[in-house]
Amino acid sequence: MKTRSVLKNLLKGTAILSLAVLVTSCKKNDVDSSGSANVKVVNASPSSANQGFYLANTAVVNGGLAFANASAYISTNSGNNLVMEFRTDGSSTAYATGKADIRNGSNYTVFLAGDGQAARVKIFEDDRSAPVSGQAKVRFVHLSDAAPANIDIRRSSGENLAANLGRDVATNFATIAPGVLSLQVFAAGQSTSLGNFDLTALAANKIYTVYITGSTANSISVRQITQE
Repeated sequence: MKTRSVLKNLLKGTAILSLAVLVTSCKKNDVDSSGSANVKVVNASPSSANQGFYLANTAVVNGGLAFANASAYISTNSGNNLVMEFRTDGSSTAYATGKADIRNGSNYTVFLAGDGQAARVKIFEDDRSAPVSGQAKVRFVHLSDAAPANIDIRRSSGENLAANLGRDVATNFATIAPGVLSLQVFAAGQSTSLGNFDLTALAANKIYTVYITGSTANSISVRQITQE
C-alpha cells in the first residue's frame, strides 16, 4: 500500500510539473530580459496611415512610419511568443498583430502587409553577412494581395529571379550584379506580365530586400529596402 501511495504521489507530481512546463512554454511575451536582437520595421501596407510598431507592449517605432518607409535596425529584447503590433498613430489598439520567437543575437525585418481586414504582420530573419566582393545580395518577398498567390519574378530579359514564390514568403538572399534591376512580375508559370518595374540601382557590397505589395490590381508595386 505504501508503495502504491508513493507511486501515486510521484505520478501526480510529474503531471503538475509537465503542466507547469507546458504553461511556461506557451507564455505570451516570454521576454528574455538579458537577450537582444536587431529589428528593422517596414510599412508595406499601401492604404495605411502612419504606423508605430510595438513588440511585447514596448514601442520599437513610436510612430510616423508611412507606407514604403523603413526604420533603421533597432535593438530590442529577444524572447519567445512575443506579440507584435502595428498601431496607427494616435491609436492604442492594433491595426495588425502577430506573434514571433525572436532569437538572441539575430536580425529581423518586420513588415506591415495588406490593408484593412487583411492587414497582417510578417517577420523574416535576415542574413547580414557581407555579399561577394563587388556584388549585391538580394532577396524577394511577396506581400501583395492583388497579385496571384504564387508569382514568378523575372528580369526584363526573361531570366527568373524568383520562381513560384508564395504570398507572405521570402526567398533566400542571392548574389546579383550591381546596377539598375528591371523586373516583371507574373502569375507563376504564366507569360502575361502584371507590370514592369525599375528599381533604384543596386550598389556593390550592399544587401537588399525587394518586396511586392499592393491590394488592388492598379496598386501593385515593387519596392526595395537596404538591410542596414
